[in-house]
Amino acid sequence: MTRELSPADRQKVTEAITRAEKTTRGEIVAVAARQSDDYVHVPLHVAAALALAVPMLVLLFNHYFPWQALGLKTLFVIQLAVFIVAALVLSLPALRYHITPRRLMQKHAGRNAAQQFLALNTSSTQGRTGVLIFVSILERYVEIIGDTGITSKVDKQTWQRIVDDMLPLLAHHRISDAMVLAVERCGAELSQHFPPGKANPNELPDRFIVLN
Repeated sequence: MTRELSPADRQKVTEAITRAEKTTRGEIVAVAARQSDDYVHVPLHVAAALALAVPMLVLLFNHYFPWQALGLKTLFVIQLAVFIVAALVLSLPALRYHITPRRLMQKHAGRNAAQQFLALNTSSTQGRTGVLIFVSILERYVEIIGDTGITSKVDKQTWQRIVDDMLPLLAHHRISDAMVLAVERCGAELSQHFPPGKANPNELPDRFIVLN
């Protein structure tokens, strides 16, 4: 995370938020998380499945290696060894994230986005005009969540178009550029529906939040 988001990168996103909020009474919250879960349970499930498959493999190769000669105790030891070795090898980060189903990763990232929306008080603005831009880097997951004051004015397709434009930048590890793009586009959208009034209080801090 520190390699991909330097202090200068973080400052660039923060300044983009400040500029965008001058054009609207909406409030923009930008969050990037290294990952939304460690997925340590996935290697255990896969290892258990492999261990449970051992008797089936023994039966399949019964013609070449009679399973009766093994005995239940030996078969159990083999299963245990398969489980331990598979769990240890698959727990290596490069393999662990590779075997984790994308749907599961998306589920955890989506849950994290919803949690951050609440935890950062995005819904606490007077006009309910807060917007969360959330990125989970490991999962390459992006979500933009608008509060209830915004949903009646801006449809989900508008946010999705912004998300779609962010994804290629994230694929090239241009995280700060993706966030700046999203902030500017969200700011432009909010300025159309929620222009600043005579009083335009800054209800939420203008800072890029990075979760390590």
